[in-house]
Amino acid sequence: MVFPRIAGHALIGRDEELTQIAGVLDRLRPGRLTVLALEGPAGSGRTRLLDETARLARAPGRDFTVFAEPEWAGAVGSRQVLRTVGDHPGPLLFLGDHPRRVDPRAWAVLDLLAETTPTLVAVTGPAEGARLPAADVHRVQVSPLSPGAQAEFVARLVGGRPDPLLMDLCRVAAGRPGALRELIAGLDEEGMLRLDGGWAVLRVSRLPRRTEAYLRGQVASVSAPARHLLQAAATVGVSFPLLRLARLMGVGPVTMLPALEEALESGLLGGDGELLAFGHDLVRAAVESTLPRPVAAALRPEAPRRARPAPPPRAEPRERDWSSLSPREREIAELTKQALTNQQIANRTGITTHTVNFHLRQIFQKLGIGSRVELAALWPQEGLPVHDPYPKSQS
Repeated sequence: MVFPRIAGHALIGRDEELTQIAGVLDRLRPGRLTVLALEGPAGSGRTRLLDETARLARAPGRDFTVFAEPEWAGAVGSRQVLRTVGDHPGPLLFLGDHPRRVDPRAWAVLDLLAETTPTLVAVTGPAEGARLPAADVHRVQVSPLSPGAQAEFVARLVGGRPDPLLMDLCRVAAGRPGALRELIAGLDEEGMLRLDGGWAVLRVSRLPRRTEAYLRGQVASVSAPARHLLQAAATVGVSFPLLRLARLMGVGPVTMLPALEEALESGLLGGDGELLAFGHDLVRAAVESTLPRPVAAALRPEAPRRARPAPPPRAEPRERDWSSLSPREREIAELTKQALTNQQIANRTGITTHTVNFHLRQIFQKLGIGSRVELAALWPQEGLPVHDPYPKSQS
């Protein structure tokens, strides 16, 4: 099948990020250089948002003059910009997909321009380490797509509504559009998808070779400490507490923090409440495959791994006592189902991340579940029953 290109379509699931970007554009004033940093893991869509920033800046009423990175990032190019900027009245936008490659002299030129002209530099990746001059830095976190946005993204790619088996496999991409596109392209190459009555149906639930290579490449691209952490984690399980991983590696949790932050940034490993978790067991297996077999066997808590009886079937969502949740706990649960992070939930509800974590522990205990993933799977698709006596809290 031939998938339609969706680059020309409106962005999917990025309303919050676009609102933040538009706010920075509209508040821009002369006097001080402003930097907009689009931050997120590889494949999260930062470059596409950079293009969208340029589109918003050129819109009528804003009328920015936009310079691409090759035009200004070097010392020669920046001097040329300084000589010609008088021909471009109005605010200026400089785009940079590789901020650490910008010549320090280019930053000095932009800092000079900003004294009299509204000047914004939009870059992908963290602003730290980019040798910035004194500037107002606005960070926009490019978050993983919500499950609903992922389904819409995949539907536009394949031309049909994804079936549940396909959406389950899409968890491999951890909500990153670039990884989703790679996955779908790989499934198509190997004939693992078919369209049937408006549905995109997955023929077999396994990773295409392209995605396996992509995941192994992600492992290889991180530093040695982060790679060792990921590989050790893959031998523990899909979801596990940090302390268990620390014991396996023989180090303290604080010592692990730099490598852990890099592993989380890679998108291969994520947070699941108070646990660390791979987005899918196939991701865990792909990471584990980068270890020599004897090493993987030695790291496993039980080697060789014994066959375990199949777990009892989980109770259906309707068997859960949803009425045991308080209004605030229901609000937190609904936001968790949307794949929001604790920080995003805290921002929306006006409480601290510590309080969000406390509510999640209470929810898990009352419902007898162990993770955010399980909560999302069990939450009634049609929402809470209409006869529910507890209205959603607005406080």
